[in-house]
Amino acid sequence: MASDTQAGAASSVQLHTRTYASEHREALERDHWGRSALMRDGEVIEIFDAGIDAYDAGIERFGQGNFATQGIGAVSVGYRVVRPIG
Repeated sequence: MASDTQAGAASSVQLHTRTYASEHREALERDHWGRSALMRDGEVIEIFDAGIDAYDAGIERFGQGNFATQGIGAVSVGYRVVRPIG
């Protein structure tokens, strides 16, 4: 795995974690506790009942590595870069 990919993923996770905490947490935790947010460029795109649904929608709409998901009420503990097989 290239270090650029790791650095880019880490940077993206940090951006979304900071943005979620500073701009979205209060309202989302009040109104959508336990659900999952699909995020891109610091914006909440859509709310889903399950994290896997947010992830699948992100892959379909934006492609791998171009979005983040956030469990509402959950603490982000890291990131994972998924590489295609082949």
